[in-house]
Amino acid sequence: MQTRNEARRENSLEIANIASLLFVSFMLVLVAQTGSAQNFEAARALDEWRWGVLSYNDGKLGKALLAFERAISLNPTDPDMREWLGKSYWRSGMEREALDLWNQLMNENQASIALQNKMEQLQHRMSGNLEVSDDEWISLTSFHGLDDDIRFFERPSVARKSGDGSGSLLVTSYADGTLLRIDANGSLVERFTGGLEGFDRPFDVLPIPDDRLIVSEFQSDRISVLSLTGYNRGSRIEIWGESGRDRGQFLGPQYMALSQDKKFVYVSDWGNRRVSKWNLNGQHILSLERGNGFDGFEGPSGIAGFEGRVYVADSLKGTVEVFDPSGNYLGVLINRGLTAPEGLCIYKGDLLIADVNRIFRVNLLSGEMVEEAYLGAGEHRITSVIPDDNGNLAICDFDADRITLLTPLSTLYGGLEVTLDRVRGDAYPEMAVDLTVRDRLGQPISGLKASNFRVFDGENPIDTPNLDWASSEDNSVSIVGITDLSGTNKDVEIMLEGVEDLARPLREGDTFSLVGTGQNAVLHEIDPERPSFSNLVGTAIGNRPISWDESLRLAAARLIPERRGKAIIAFVNRPPGMNAFDRHGLYETARLMVNNGIIFYPVYRDSSVTSSELDYIATQTGGHASLIFQAEGSGALVGELRNTGVGRYTITWSTRSSSAYGRKFLPVSVEVIYIKKSGRDESGTFAPLS
Repeated sequence: MQTRNEARRENSLEIANIASLLFVSFMLVLVAQTGSAQNFEAARALDEWRWGVLSYNDGKLGKALLAFERAISLNPTDPDMREWLGKSYWRSGMEREALDLWNQLMNENQASIALQNKMEQLQHRMSGNLEVSDDEWISLTSFHGLDDDIRFFERPSVARKSGDGSGSLLVTSYADGTLLRIDANGSLVERFTGGLEGFDRPFDVLPIPDDRLIVSEFQSDRISVLSLTGYNRGSRIEIWGESGRDRGQFLGPQYMALSQDKKFVYVSDWGNRRVSKWNLNGQHILSLERGNGFDGFEGPSGIAGFEGRVYVADSLKGTVEVFDPSGNYLGVLINRGLTAPEGLCIYKGDLLIADVNRIFRVNLLSGEMVEEAYLGAGEHRITSVIPDDNGNLAICDFDADRITLLTPLSTLYGGLEVTLDRVRGDAYPEMAVDLTVRDRLGQPISGLKASNFRVFDGENPIDTPNLDWASSEDNSVSIVGITDLSGTNKDVEIMLEGVEDLARPLREGDTFSLVGTGQNAVLHEIDPERPSFSNLVGTAIGNRPISWDESLRLAAARLIPERRGKAIIAFVNRPPGMNAFDRHGLYETARLMVNNGIIFYPVYRDSSVTSSELDYIATQTGGHASLIFQAEGSGALVGELRNTGVGRYTITWSTRSSSAYGRKFLPVSVEVIYIKKSGRDESGTFAPLS
């Protein structure tokens, strides 16, 4: 029988047990409720991140920024969400904000190697030290005439970029009488032999408008015109000149150069000791020769035209002479320090001179000459030095029977800048990625093949990715024109004349939109084949200010999803006002275009209308200013854009990764290897919900 104390003890234990159970139950409910709230917020954050990633890949940067900011407000510590917000800042032109966010990830050891490389490149460029003025040129690779007992070429005299933005080189093989096209990796793509008649010691090759090539034949004393279209591709369709000493005749034509306006060709005539000027219809215009204060050439060789001047090297006198386009002698540029100068070219506003085993660079304003590159001792004869599409110098070493690509040292060790612009999983499991490849100086890399890409689907390498599209093989363009609506209706009509001229060269496959920029910018879609601008007639706004920053961002937003050559061409009636870039800064506007591969061209009403702000954006993006009523018209900008290297590619493959019904992030990384240069970027997307 229990005592009273034992009964009290049992009652106390029961009460304690009940209290304990109640406390545990309460805590379990509390924890469950707290966990549920946390899980709900985490789920919302993931959902916002998902929409941000999809918006980013669709080029809708405003929506992407809002989604990522909402995601981070719900989950402030997630490194992936913060990295993607930084990517959106960067692509929107807000680079300082992107760098601040990425630096936080770096300090927390949360930045991937690819992100660290991107940060390093961005910091380097923002420091203002992007291009090293005394950068050393070193050999990237060499292509030999005889390789593994296979003869590719013999005694190359000129290697010149093909002019179509494909990254390929046209090479004249002097000794075996052939013309070759070599791709960016050095592989032989085409060989032209000149038909039944053949080429007789071809010396130089030059692309000219209307899909034609001209070839100087030293032994046959003529210029052959080749077609690059249809079944006539590579066939001789015309001949300029013949053997002799009279007007329009040759005795050993060698070097050629296209005038800066691309309307005339200059040809050095070795035997006649002169340079002749021809139009593109094969008509002789004039000759640069003895007379008018000039004592004549002894061995005319390389030619270059730039800003109203024609520069001609004399390999026997060791000089570089200067003429105007009318043939008037202007004097000597270089009369000492050269041994036997031959090939000339313009490089970033300076003159490059091939001289035996050296390349010299001349500042055309000061006349200062410095040694730019040296091939070393041995049997060398550099006959040509010409920039290629990928930021290299293509050197023909005639006596060594090889072509060498020289590249800036900083771009070799700085690697490639690879940007995954867009990852698409809307056709899951089929995947696609649009990417841009540049060197560290911002030079697009054109002409890459599938073998240049290594694709990783998550952690899994893709054995055979498909190179679905390359900008070097598609010269269609996407253009947004901006019409300045300030001033009178007559002023607007003048602007629209420039727009109409711009629209004329557009063809099937191009896209064209028009922004009317007043106090509020409005986007109009235009059919390139039947352009109409009547809706802007009579919409002048007088002297009211224009929001140029809003107009440029609206135009850029239209172009961001496009992958081909992209340009904004603004027709400017009056210079922007003081508040034109108040909402979005000038620097941020320029970087928005650069980071999305958009070139900007301001077209001014006349020479009295200029803008340092618009010119700055043009310089940053690779464009330039022009005038509405210049001789070639604004339509010439379309042709220029078609022939500009873009360095953009689309790769496709089938993924084996599970999408978890569209809820799982599908990571992608791509490594690009171009000869001795490489770079990598990471991105990803989500499949559709199912």
